[in-house]
Amino acid sequence: MIGDAGRARLVAGAKVALPVAALALLSTLFLVARTPDPEDALPFAAVDIGERATDQQLTTPRVMGRSQGGTAFDLRAARARPDPADPRRMTIDALHLELSGRGEATVEARAGTVDTAARTVVLEGDVAVDTATGYALRSDRLEGSLAELSLVSPGPVRGTSPLGRLRAGAMRLEERNGAARLVFSGGVDLLYVPPPPPPAPDAAAP
Repeated sequence: MIGDAGRARLVAGAKVALPVAALALLSTLFLVARTPDPEDALPFAAVDIGERATDQQLTTPRVMGRSQGGTAFDLRAARARPDPADPRRMTIDALHLELSGRGEATVEARAGTVDTAARTVVLEGDVAVDTATGYALRSDRLEGSLAELSLVSPGPVRGTSPLGRLRAGAMRLEERNGAARLVFSGGVDLLYVPPPPPPAPDAAAP
């Protein structure tokens, strides 16, 4: 049996020995621990940051304005990538352009470029032009200015018109006297398709 005096000496000794032992263990951990290697970091983190720094893009950008003649335009896209040298120039995907005023029209294209400072566009890849007057046209390229509303298809155009199927060597979508209009050139072929006759009245009807 340990007396009160022995128990007191044991407790006093433990108060000194235990902290010393704890410090010794901590020192051992720091001495044995391996210095971290920066190359062991997850590699995809640096790659992702690098890609975002060099390939910035905007999601669903939108540019709205009005031409000199008063036609309002609303340009939207699925994605846009600014030019690193001039962020006002952007490469765009899945473009949708609406023109409203006297002579409404919509233009869609798979890709293109937009200069927001000069308000010019270049559209490529199955360009579609549809107007409220009944034209549904397709071209490979459409380029020009939204400031003056002058968009030109330098190559062939095909589609339908209110009078029938239409083909032309070139086309211009322009603003004249405050209204948007289509001008065809380079040889225009129009295959007239007469409208269907009205349904005959029902003879059995009183």
